[in-house]
Amino acid sequence: MKLDLFHAPRACSIVSLIALYEAGADFQLHPVHTRKQQQRTPEYLRMNPKGKVPVLVIDGEPLTENVAILSWIAQTFQEKQLLPTGPQAIRALSLMAWCASGMHPLMPRMNTPSRFSDLPAAEESIRRIGTQEMAKQFAIADEMLRGREWVFDRWSIVDTYLWWVWERGGTYGLDRSPFTHYAAHAKRVEARPATQRALALAADLEAQFAKVA
Repeated sequence: MKLDLFHAPRACSIVSLIALYEAGADFQLHPVHTRKQQQRTPEYLRMNPKGKVPVLVIDGEPLTENVAILSWIAQTFQEKQLLPTGPQAIRALSLMAWCASGMHPLMPRMNTPSRFSDLPAAEESIRRIGTQEMAKQFAIADEMLRGREWVFDRWSIVDTYLWWVWERGGTYGLDRSPFTHYAAHAKRVEARPATQRALALAADLEAQFAKVA
């Protein structure tokens, strides 16, 4: 089986990268310089017309969307227990979908509000409302993690997806100080060797990209 991951440093594709590290998978990494719009080139769009990362190419067949990619990795490397099974499997899917479709879409509203309106002076309103909505989502996650080490009885890739949301929320200016349970959880995820490996790679890629910016 040949695996190729198309990944941009610190983008949501880092969750798929960490899942592959956690699984011990053999794969080829293809860095994508999104600021140079490499995800918009004709070659990339032929593989993924959505023009986004991640893409996991499995024996020549591209698979897109983090939730699908993470589910595939977990099913393929079942012995690594990346996701719970049994009755908790559907809850794990629900939480990954929440990260992908409930929280992730708020981030560009916080970071690049001009993408969502061309009306004069609308950007500040979009940013403010996006940030307020993200704070509500963080409050839900914080309460869910109260008194818990992980979301489930042991670590799963759901925890790593929540960690990525935590990191991006802070990067885009959210005041995270009220969310102490979520903060402690994020520290535990970040301490995992696979997360540290992905962050080290991100730093290396960013340094390389800076040279050609």
